[in-house]
Amino acid sequence: MKPKQIKIMDTTFGEAHQSLLAARMRIDDLLPIAEKMDSVGFWSLEVWGGATFDACLRYLGEDPWERLREIKKIVRKTPLQMLLRGQNLVGYRHYPDDVVEGFVAKAIENGINIARIFDPLNDLRNLKTAVKATLKYGGKVEIAFCYTRGPIYSNDFFIDLATRIEDMGADIICVKDMAGILSPLDAYDLVTKIKEKVSVPIHLNTHDTSGMGVATYLKAIEAGVDILDASISSMASGASQPALEVLCNILRDTAYDPLFDFKLMAEIANYFKEVRKKYKAFESEYTSMDPNAFIYQFPGGMLSNLAHQLNEQDALDKIEDVLNEVPKVREDFGYPPLITPLSQIICTQSTLNIITGERYKIITSETKNYMKGLYGKPPAPVNEDIRKKILKDEQPITARPADILSPEMEMAKNEIGDKAASEEDVLSYALFPQLFLNYLEQKEKGLPPERIEVLEKTHKPIERLIEPVPHLAPSEFIISVHGESYNIKVAGAGHKTEAKRPYFLYVDDHLVEVLVEPLAEVLPSEFGKVEAKATKRSIRPQAVEIGDITTGMPGRIVKILVKKGDTVKAGDTIMVIEAMKMENEIHSTIDGKVTEIFVSIGDAVNPDEVLAQIR
Repeated sequence: MKPKQIKIMDTTFGEAHQSLLAARMRIDDLLPIAEKMDSVGFWSLEVWGGATFDACLRYLGEDPWERLREIKKIVRKTPLQMLLRGQNLVGYRHYPDDVVEGFVAKAIENGINIARIFDPLNDLRNLKTAVKATLKYGGKVEIAFCYTRGPIYSNDFFIDLATRIEDMGADIICVKDMAGILSPLDAYDLVTKIKEKVSVPIHLNTHDTSGMGVATYLKAIEAGVDILDASISSMASGASQPALEVLCNILRDTAYDPLFDFKLMAEIANYFKEVRKKYKAFESEYTSMDPNAFIYQFPGGMLSNLAHQLNEQDALDKIEDVLNEVPKVREDFGYPPLITPLSQIICTQSTLNIITGERYKIITSETKNYMKGLYGKPPAPVNEDIRKKILKDEQPITARPADILSPEMEMAKNEIGDKAASEEDVLSYALFPQLFLNYLEQKEKGLPPERIEVLEKTHKPIERLIEPVPHLAPSEFIISVHGESYNIKVAGAGHKTEAKRPYFLYVDDHLVEVLVEPLAEVLPSEFGKVEAKATKRSIRPQAVEIGDITTGMPGRIVKILVKKGDTVKAGDTIMVIEAMKMENEIHSTIDGKVTEIFVSIGDAVNPDEVLAQIR
């Protein structure tokens, strides 16, 4: 293969912080370096899509559309790229065609130039609407297939897939190795044979999870690959992409050399080295290099999310059991690639199987929908015994899932009404209804996002806001949460607004800000006088008899499908909770009448609480 200059897509603004820092990097830390990123000469910058859209609303208190617009204002030379999960878009279910087309149109209007579109099952039927819309609105189409391993997979399987992808009108074909399990020799064979079959450029994405990333890239370069994904070194390796500077050093003074400025790359690396320290709370031992990636095949970042979620369930000690359960559930599901949302679905179901002590005792809504065929055609036959246990007499569908979905955009517009300031708001609501409403409520009330914002200790503007804290409680203490201990030292309090006061705490030597709405607040001007504020809190009973409806894991109520006085049968869905980003149906355990409902939509709930009573 004749040598040619390699093109690079940088993932620092996208998959890199998604994989290493649970997608928590804020726009305030991206914009200051965006101009320098634009000057490197990248083929494209991945800045949007995937889990970053969800994380903006769920954790960061940011509008993902505004995030994209702000980056586009600065990045004027380099094309902006996004990751799009086909009919899933950036969510965890299939959306109707009108939502898909509307989302793609607005993504391109707001600054996206290239859409990397894939389907988690490699079911090409699920890509047609997104591909057609991207071309219609002037974007470039990069269709990806998800590389994975298993009894049904071979390089010939993926070569056939690549030829079918080219026939769909792809401008570029991407080999998406989300788990970092494409070995160097397999990469050489795969890229060589794909290049023989197709005429469009080949783009290779891998993660350095298994430690093979750079070697895999070098063999792919020898085979004629056109574009590679990399990340700046201080945000690279492990669950992220291979390091940009390492790759450039290896290719220096060769025909493959991308000819980037090493001084400029060093400045960018140093910037992110400092920024990354602010997100230490989201680092995980499970995002480092792990040769066992070949066994569990999780995508970058999935292990850290699993560890965090198990920790929330007070079940981190069961992580090895869950990891061993994942391949069994994957086999039951017909060996799908482990990529969002399927990695999340399979991981959550595996967790439930282990925590409850019985396989498929609790079924998530997404597991049920998968077995019904609502995500598409599994790569191999599913375990029919498991499917019958889940679906009972219900028959799965074989059509393209979106063909049975009714349009939703008009309904979403009507539901959100005046709360939507733009069509982008309507789309955000259509994708994540409750999540977007929570975001709007936080924004309206001036509440902080549902996270602790890590601040630099030298953050000068904060110092002017700090007031002394009355010494009515220890100023330094230790808090233990799920077995982890944190040293807490009170630094001071900010000025109160709307009966809420910001407090500044050192958490293990990192300065953080938390907004507090106390049940009883001490007025600094009147020490000794306590002003009590009544706060309504629902006290839920603990389950004592059959008909007390509970949840198997902590979560948040997103739907209540019955009201007091309704008659239900055993197995009827009573409500839906969101846990581990998946929706889980809560069913009636008996025939009877709903006598009490103890929760409302948006409430956080725990396994030891009764959500409703049926008698």
